[in-house]
Amino acid sequence: MSLSRRDFFKRSAALGGGVAIGIHLTGCGGEPPYPGTTADELRPNAFLQVRPDGVVVFQLPRAEMGQGVYTGLTTLAAEELNLPATDIVVEHAYYHPDFRDPEFQMMMTGGSVSLRNNFTAIRQAGANLRELMRQAAAKQWGGGTDMLSVENGMVYNANGDSFSFAELVETARNLTPPEAAPLKSAEDFTQIGRDGVRLDALAKVTGTATFGIDCNLPGSKTAVMRRCPHLGGRVKSFDDSGAKAIKGVSAIFETNGGVAVVADGYWAARKAADALDIIWDKGPLAGLDEKGLRAHHTALLKEEGRNISEEGDAALATGERFEVTYQAPMLSHSPMEPPNALVNVVADRVEIWTGTQVPDTVIGVVAAALERPREQIVVHNQMLGGGFGRRLVPDYIVEAARISEKTGTPIKMVWSREDDIQHDYYRPAATTVMAATLDKGKVTSITAKTVVPSIMSQLMPMFAAASMPEWLPPAIPRSLGGLLKHVDSTMAEGISHTDYRFPYMKVDAVHDDTPIPVGFWRSVGHSQNAFFTESFIDELAHRVGEDPVAFRMQHMPTDSKRYGVLKMAAEKASWGQTEPGQYQGVAAHESFHTSVAQVVTASVENGAIRVHKVVCVVDCGLAVNPDVVKSQMESGIVFGLTAALKSGITLEDGRVMQSNFHDYPMLTLAETPEIEIHIMPSQEAPTGVGEPGLPPVAPALANAVFAATGQRLRDLPLKLA
Repeated sequence: MSLSRRDFFKRSAALGGGVAIGIHLTGCGGEPPYPGTTADELRPNAFLQVRPDGVVVFQLPRAEMGQGVYTGLTTLAAEELNLPATDIVVEHAYYHPDFRDPEFQMMMTGGSVSLRNNFTAIRQAGANLRELMRQAAAKQWGGGTDMLSVENGMVYNANGDSFSFAELVETARNLTPPEAAPLKSAEDFTQIGRDGVRLDALAKVTGTATFGIDCNLPGSKTAVMRRCPHLGGRVKSFDDSGAKAIKGVSAIFETNGGVAVVADGYWAARKAADALDIIWDKGPLAGLDEKGLRAHHTALLKEEGRNISEEGDAALATGERFEVTYQAPMLSHSPMEPPNALVNVVADRVEIWTGTQVPDTVIGVVAAALERPREQIVVHNQMLGGGFGRRLVPDYIVEAARISEKTGTPIKMVWSREDDIQHDYYRPAATTVMAATLDKGKVTSITAKTVVPSIMSQLMPMFAAASMPEWLPPAIPRSLGGLLKHVDSTMAEGISHTDYRFPYMKVDAVHDDTPIPVGFWRSVGHSQNAFFTESFIDELAHRVGEDPVAFRMQHMPTDSKRYGVLKMAAEKASWGQTEPGQYQGVAAHESFHTSVAQVVTASVENGAIRVHKVVCVVDCGLAVNPDVVKSQMESGIVFGLTAALKSGITLEDGRVMQSNFHDYPMLTLAETPEIEIHIMPSQEAPTGVGEPGLPPVAPALANAVFAATGQRLRDLPLKLA
């Protein structure tokens, strides 16, 4: 059985009531009112409201972390309202059940589903509001709606007379909102499908946008933590005599397995934390290093594993066997804004200001940590300075909440870059054996066995505990971890169920249960599995003497999206035609319902790899804002090149050896190649763009390096011998 993270939430049920895990149940009194609405405002649905002055407000249900949902989702509502998106006020929505994602059944930003899963719902909200204002105008005029039109916040009749939204609010509030007003036809779109201004750009450029790290309260204190440098370790004892002598320090105590320091500002707290003398219990990973982790994976490869997918007839797997091993390291998320939270715990209320991808999970986890009813927890979500999956885990928010509860003051928890890199929920290390049989120049089979930890077995119990009814025993969500490691499809996504067709194909996965904290990193399993698969496909093309593009196209359906983007990428990149000393590599991959093909042009000089150009073709359905799609492809390529050329988290004695950007470097501007993006024309509903640009770039680059040097690099990051 294969169960994806979204399928888990859709299909799982708690006890006999059949309540889907992820649905927030607090009682039997119906859904709560929409927060942030005053009595004189019009709020016909969760997404939109009209203030008495006629200003339309869009409640943004997803976190804006640079991926463009602030603009994209607002554009959907604006299109149906015939109102420029720039005229709409955007607010970060407070948690409400109506904002749950229909697949995940959580108010969550992840999985590249924001546009795909809200494309119709938000347009419908806009259309319903448009129709409601027409009905209100008709009532005030004393006629029907047939000849009424809505444009720029006004309702017009056939004579050119008009009412502004402000003049209609009171009447509209006393009408029953429509639920299924007609949506605009695609040929009538004036905003969807066109480049538009990034609605958050001006605030970010001028420094007026508010991120979690910008939030403060009167009387708040700053807290930092000293956490055990050995993953999974805890405090044995500590001496705080030197730390207490530092001016501004108000409290030092043990919590969450580490030591908290509370002070008047960040630098006093950080200086005091550094002055602590701590003896650590190194925990379960003591002694583990990279060599040991690799040896562990090698041993696990001998196990039978769990079958993920199997297609074709094993009897057809004839000929010579060819087998190679690939490896990908742990990676840190390292968003530019490190984890932070401002929390104020008082007698009957807990208020949280932060940037999070999962507001309802924060509510559940903090409520459980403080033993409070969920109704007391309020999350004021902010802009995120990057997320990439890190802000799916609210550990830093729980720290701040516990410290605020203990001190009785508002607490601003701030992580340093060192905290961020050394205490992450990492992209898991993975080792994969790819094998094929070749008979008379034809590939008769491809098989894969991957060894990787299960992200879902670690994190889904937390999500489930936060979302299940509070009366359920805690053992129920905890028990999910053992189940999910056997059904976690993220372990093999991108290897299994591809578009490639060979006589026999089989994929197995072996769960690595080493207790290293792992999490959802941008594109999740696709991030490493695309490297394994597309590198191996390239190896097979060369082994049978075929052109890498032609070989791929021969082995996938001509009507598949991957075939289409691969064909266009080869054309746009002038495949096979390069400057002297430059070489091309190609990769095509599908993730999050989006197909992406990339051609990388690179050179190798004195053992150094230089990337000159990346041509990228994406099929993501209808591009709501093509400029945002292009920026996300560019972002994914830069993120992926950083991982391909530079990044790797290594362990020594169970301790992360990297600490900041000097030893966990990012791709610099000077190293960034020319990037050319092409969007396949489409009228299909939008699919994901936040993550799919990343997976193909590492294998395309590795394939270019092989073309340049004849050396096949099978480990990330790529390093020539």
